[in-house]
Parts: sequence; structure tokens; C-alpha cells
Amino acid sequence: MQTTIDATGSASATLAWERYMNPDRWPEWAPQIMGVDYEHDRLTADTTGRVHGPLCVRIDFEILDVDETEWTWTWRAWWQQRALGLTLTHAVTARPGGSRTWLTAEGSPLLVLPYAPVAKIALMQLVKA
Repeated sequence: MQTTIDATGSASATLAWERYMNPDRWPEWAPQIMGVDYEHDRLTADTTGRVHGPLCVRIDFEILDVDETEWTWTWRAWWQQRALGLTLTHAVTARPGGSRTWLTAEGSPLLVLPYAPVAKIALMQLVKA
């Protein structure tokens, strides 16, 4: 299953993009993320890390692609030793008075459907000034 959600806000596109690119900042705007283990200061393709969620949930991830020119990036997140996972593509665009971000989530409906409302809240925070 694949679904796309988006959000618009008053944060500049540059600010929203930088919030994505620095994993240390993810907990600032994504309430489902308590912390991130990632060796780099900025997202880079072909790298891996781990997100810490509530209730000691740990989700491993791999950055598949980062396009700094188009402000898009794709990653795969999984748990249960890769038994369950999602592929997520993100983008940021400038718009008058702020920015727009979108996320396409692809995976099992059992994961995509419950994740969509949580992701929507995070996206709204991402583009908030």
C-alpha cells in the first residue's frame, strides 16, 4: 500500500529541509521520536541509524537517497529484524509565506494506516515556524 500526506506551514523551506537533514533535530518536530543514533551530522545516502520511540521501541533505518537540489530524501525504516518496515520518501517545497512538505509511505497496510496520522502531526510541526 502507498499513501501520501502533506502539510503546509510558515517555516521557510530552508528551515524545514534543515530540520530533516539533521537527525539530532528529529525529536524537536516528530513527537514519536525520542532520540536518534546516527553517525553523521547530516543525512547521507547509504548510511544507517536507529530511531528510539516511545515504550523502548527501536526502529532501524537506512538512508536510500538524498537530493539536496530537489529537497527530497528516501529512507527505509524497519523493526523485528527487517520483518516489518516502511519505505518513506520526503520532500520540501517553498511556497508563499512558508513551505510545504509531503511524505509518501509505502508498505503493508497494517503499518501505513496507523502511521499516517502520526506522520501528519509530525509534518505539521516540521513546517511550523
